[in-house]
Amino acid sequence: MQRWSRSKESVGQLFTNDLTASTIVISRATLLKARHASWSSVTFDPVEAMRQRQDLLQQGLYCIGLWHTHPEVAPVPSGTDEKLAADHAREAISVLNGLAFVIVGNRPFPNGWYVGFHDIVRFHKANLLSSR
Repeated sequence: MQRWSRSKESVGQLFTNDLTASTIVISRATLLKARHASWSSVTFDPVEAMRQRQDLLQQGLYCIGLWHTHPEVAPVPSGTDEKLAADHAREAISVLNGLAFVIVGNRPFPNGWYVGFHDIVRFHKANLLSSR
């Protein structure tokens, strides 16, 4: 979470160890080194992201999406997020039906998070249920 006004956005990838299960479980969330980070934007090196995917594939983990933070109470994807998700979904179309996309806002889960999937055309927001 970005809890302070001087906090910068963070970004990483989401991995699972089973692409065939009826329920996909995020087995690991990683952190990517930011190329540029500010209060309201973040970029990462796609070469580093691919290297991370290759390394974790050797451990039996498959990349299914991206996560990043937003400085908002209830985040929604920006135009930049839309393009990023569409580009990554397009690259993964041979193995995934959609790219998982998580934005962590300033409130606890589930209200402070955006969880969705991008199918190359648009975002599909997941309906989140509280664990309570």
